[in-house]
Amino acid sequence: MRTKLIFLIICCCGFKMFSQQVKKDSAYSFNLKQAQDYALQNSPVMKNANIDIESAKKKIWETTAIGLPQINSKLAYTYMINVPDKIQEFSSLSQLGNWMYMADTALKRLSNEYGFGHVGAPDPNQKIVSEKDLKWGLTYDITVSEIIFNGGYIVGLQTAKIFRQLSELSATKSQNDLLEAVTNAYYLVLIAQENKNIVDSTYSNTEKIFNNIKEMYLKGLIEETDVDQMQLTLSTLKNTAEMLTRQIDVVKNLLKFQMGIDLSQNIILTDNLDVLIQGSDLGSLALKEFKVENFADYKLMDVQAKLAGLNFKLQKSSLLPDIAAFYNHQENFNKNSFSFTPPDIIGLNVNIPIFGSGMKLAKISQAKLGLEKAINSKQQVSLGLQTAFAEAKSSYLNALSKFQTNKQNVLLAEKIYKRILIKYNAGIAGSLDLSQAQNQYLQAQSNYYNTIIELTTAKSKLEKMLK
Repeated sequence: MRTKLIFLIICCCGFKMFSQQVKKDSAYSFNLKQAQDYALQNSPVMKNANIDIESAKKKIWETTAIGLPQINSKLAYTYMINVPDKIQEFSSLSQLGNWMYMADTALKRLSNEYGFGHVGAPDPNQKIVSEKDLKWGLTYDITVSEIIFNGGYIVGLQTAKIFRQLSELSATKSQNDLLEAVTNAYYLVLIAQENKNIVDSTYSNTEKIFNNIKEMYLKGLIEETDVDQMQLTLSTLKNTAEMLTRQIDVVKNLLKFQMGIDLSQNIILTDNLDVLIQGSDLGSLALKEFKVENFADYKLMDVQAKLAGLNFKLQKSSLLPDIAAFYNHQENFNKNSFSFTPPDIIGLNVNIPIFGSGMKLAKISQAKLGLEKAINSKQQVSLGLQTAFAEAKSSYLNALSKFQTNKQNVLLAEKIYKRILIKYNAGIAGSLDLSQAQNQYLQAQSNYYNTIIELTTAKSKLEKMLK
């Protein structure tokens, strides 16, 4: 039985380790749209933004509940160590009825005159209040209150709604920033992978040429300089390929970080760089109209100005009276104790500000200045966004022009390299010519991919401003 138990434990642990290894080795595949959707659902940035929205909703209810009926209750127990003499003297008056009855009866017996014999007999079951009964007290009261008018409460309701709008706009801004970051990182991975493929292909071709040159050198057909030149080129390509491999890991981690994926998890990007570039309507993007009032940053400033206006209203409302109604019921469990508090009270509280030495007026003036400042900042942001859009549009058009030029340059450099390669194999061109053509081709590829990075970055920035 013990052997079976040990075997079962080993199997369970082994299965768990195997499951963890499979999960770690498994890879997720994403196209650009899937990567963006995944980031919106799993990025900590968006999770926090959604939490802020939920918190704003709770804040609205918190503010609303202030103006709804409030019910509070209190249970209080007291014990007097020493009963004051005044309370004892007052308590002794409870026996006055018995004394008056006895005196009235005695006087009636002594005299038949009218006026005696009208005092009623006391309750024989009436308990004599002792000092011990006076020492303790137990009361329970319940109070219901309701705000009838309060200027700060009305402004608070409006502010809570604006606060929710502010949270939603902040979430929208975070979403746009996240989509831009994920898109740029996705393109960086594709560009690094594509560049790596080009270098690997060039390295493979160069390695074949190097082996042929080496055999020709051993046969005495070429000089050693040609071999050294080609070996130098091959070493440079190898270092470039290793650098690109490390770069791919770095940009992949950046993409996983933006998406909210564990950095140890493997991901595969399924989109093709050329398809993404060619599928984009690059020309029409610059023709779209920019409306500053639709931009998230401007909306945020507009909300800030509204909050400043509400703060101005709040300070002015401090000059208005506050009106509240209440009802209170108190239950005294010690019937022998004395209490001058009636069991049921209903009332109305009116708080009227009369004189505050100018403090409230100073706050109103500060709030008004804050509103003017917010309006000025809003106008400044509007002008700044228009300037930023013009700059983003110019950068995008410049990047688009460079992209089209470098795309043609790559085709030309590749064409030249292939021709030199043919001539080299035919013995017409030398290794130096081949090396120069190869370096020119690789440089054209590098310029092309750098232009793609510049273009996609400018495109993402411009698209974000046009949303």
